[in-house]
Amino acid sequence: MKKSEELRIEAGSVESDSKAYGILTKAMREKREERFIEKYLPKLKEMVKSTIYVDPVKRSYLFDTEKYGRIIFYPKANNLLICKRNKWIKPGLQWLIQNFKLK
Repeated sequence: MKKSEELRIEAGSVESDSKAYGILTKAMREKREERFIEKYLPKLKEMVKSTIYVDPVKRSYLFDTEKYGRIIFYPKANNLLICKRNKWIKPGLQWLIQNFKLK
């Protein structure tokens, strides 16, 4: 069972609405990361010539591209940082899909 599914079940058993909302928010963030890892990360590895580094503490993915330079993607928050321009992009996954043709 995936972490997001476990959190949804846990949210259903909590009596406090505010606690359930917090747990559901965590579940949504986990679901985003799971979807990125399962669906888009393998496609991104094919498109990007460099190695994709994973930071387990920040849960981010760092890779280098010829056109944009170094990019850091945070799937849970759906944020993307283009280091060369110091520019944050949200929604980051949509930007990756459009610019790297990941569909």
